[in-house]
Formats: sequence, structure tokens, C-alpha cells
Amino acid sequence: MKLLIVFSFTLLACTFAAPQDEVQIVQFTNENNLDGGYNFAYEQSDGQKREETGVLKPVEGAEAPAISITGSYEFTDPNGQRFRVDYTADERGYRPTVTKL
Repeated sequence: MKLLIVFSFTLLACTFAAPQDEVQIVQFTNENNLDGGYNFAYEQSDGQKREETGVLKPVEGAEAPAISITGSYEFTDPNGQRFRVDYTADERGYRPTVTKL
């Protein structure tokens, strides 16, 4: 009898539990170049997006080239506000710019 009551409450709880949507990748690209550069992008079903490009470039006074990266990503904060971050990362550091959409 106790088992039947526990099973009934468990079934009832599962029935009223809200299903969570699973996030899917809706677009994806990825390219790796022979010269060391790359490019990738993706978009998810929840609206998050990201894209990035990396290229090797010579740096004055350095023996080897450095990678220069540019990219962006978009996301929604917990309050429902959308943001876009555009960034560059190279020998001078990481430099983001945030835009409220």
C-alpha cells in the first residue's frame, strides 16, 4: 500500500513538472586553414550566436607571427535583454565592445 501511494505521488509530480527545452545547434561552420588561420561560427536554438576568425600576422620585432582574432557573440541575460559583444584579441590584448540590442 505504501509503495502504491509513493508511486502515485511520484507519477503526479512528473505529470506537473514543466518540460525543459533542449538547446539545439541550428547552424555550424568550422574551417582550419593551412597557414594557421581559422574561422568558425554557430547559432543555437535559444538565440545565442558566436563567430570568430583568426589569422597569423607578422609582428614587428618578433621572430614568429602572432595570431590576431576578431569575433562576436550574442546572448540574452537573465532579465531578457539581448547583448552583442564584438572583440579583437591580438598582441595588444583583448578589446571587447558591448552593445545592447
